[in-house]
Amino acid sequence: MVAIIKKVYSSTDADGRRSNRRRAVTLVEVMIATGLFILFMLAAYRLFFAEVKSIKTALEHIGVNESARRLFAHLGNDIRNSNWLDFPQQTNRQTVEALMPINEGQVCVLRRQIFDFSIKPPDPNFLREEIIEYFLKKAEDGTSDLYRRVKTDMPNVAQKQYERKVCDGVRDILIYTTNRKPVSISGAASILPTKNLYSFEPYDLDGSGPYLVHARVSLIRKGEERDPSDPPAFTVRTCFNVRGKLNGVHP
Repeated sequence: MVAIIKKVYSSTDADGRRSNRRRAVTLVEVMIATGLFILFMLAAYRLFFAEVKSIKTALEHIGVNESARRLFAHLGNDIRNSNWLDFPQQTNRQTVEALMPINEGQVCVLRRQIFDFSIKPPDPNFLREEIIEYFLKKAEDGTSDLYRRVKTDMPNVAQKQYERKVCDGVRDILIYTTNRKPVSISGAASILPTKNLYSFEPYDLDGSGPYLVHARVSLIRKGEERDPSDPPAFTVRTCFNVRGKLNGVHP
């Protein structure tokens, strides 16, 4: 037993033989290990939250795209199926650049009429009418929500009046129609009875007229509060023909 204890706890003797005593951890080594551990955790922390921020931004952009899809799906379908636009009033092409977008209140009012052939005139119910109103409401985060209000007496419609939210994250909207371009007097040949005294610029090139509804919409990402002066995440300019198809002409 004495020999074993001497063997374990023996120190360096006079001949310089190596001691078998176990070495303790020094304070410097503890500080170095702690520093490396902190650096590793800091790198992992930054990487984790960078990924979280990236995913959050991606989800916000997906929300913007979904809002734009719902907006133009509803608005485009309503315009194409309407007979005319009650609001806003027509404007001149020269004043389009001076028009100001809105972020609260009424955006547009569409009117649609059809004949109900199950009813014989002069019954007033022979003419069925549907009025569709789009308007903006302010949200708590500073953006606006777009709503669609419908009042109809169309046959086979259960709800005669209802209001639904279309999308959110709207910064501002501008919807307008323009007057037809002023007509020009044709050449001398136009004085013939078979000729028209006036000539119009082709409709698909002119980009004007009360039946072409222009829309410009700016959408921002929903989330934390942002400075109102920040650029929008998504801005769309398009136009629709009343009782027609999508048209990409701008005045």
